[in-house]
Amino acid sequence: MTYDAAAPTSGRDPRGMSKAGPDPRSVAVTGLATLAWYAVPDVVGPRWGRAVAKAAVLSTAVGLVLAATDEGREAREGVRATRDELRRIADDASEAPAAARGADENTLGRDVEPDGPAGAVRPAVVGGAVLGAVAAVGTLAVVGERWAYRLGERWRGRGVRCPHTRVGLILGTVAAGLTCLEPGLRGGGGARSVGIPARR
Repeated sequence: MTYDAAAPTSGRDPRGMSKAGPDPRSVAVTGLATLAWYAVPDVVGPRWGRAVAKAAVLSTAVGLVLAATDEGREAREGVRATRDELRRIADDASEAPAAARGADENTLGRDVEPDGPAGAVRPAVVGGAVLGAVAAVGTLAVVGERWAYRLGERWRGRGVRCPHTRVGLILGTVAAGLTCLEPGLRGGGGARSVGIPARR
């Protein structure tokens, strides 16, 4: 008997293997949230009202992703793992003073090598790199937001009905398509052979 492990699946199988394709719930949430985000100017006029509406769209989308998608489940598991690791570090730190006193008594009168490798990356360097990346992403987001709004306003000036909604439809379709491609981009897409030998 031959076991065919190459057939694509979605979600997670009973053995806990990762899904072969994108989560359709994540694709739907991404596309609809992008559409709603960019369609706001067609529905809400005042700038403060648009800000409130977009905040509601964003919070709803994040809540749906965390509650109903595979990515949300993985994020919750990551948060729990980080919390457990921080607790472990805190427990180790509480036990460190006694161990340090014993080490001081054993190494008294001897030269002690500094902890950590000589070329260790300083936290300030890592923090600066992270802040720079966040700033770059934020700048691109602002530029893209302004471009989309100006495009909608140009279409409105030409007499197009619901111009910002049309922009949202285009960008929502693009966002949904990128979400479909995301598992393949990170190496998780496509079917993989498990390597189960065939029995005859």
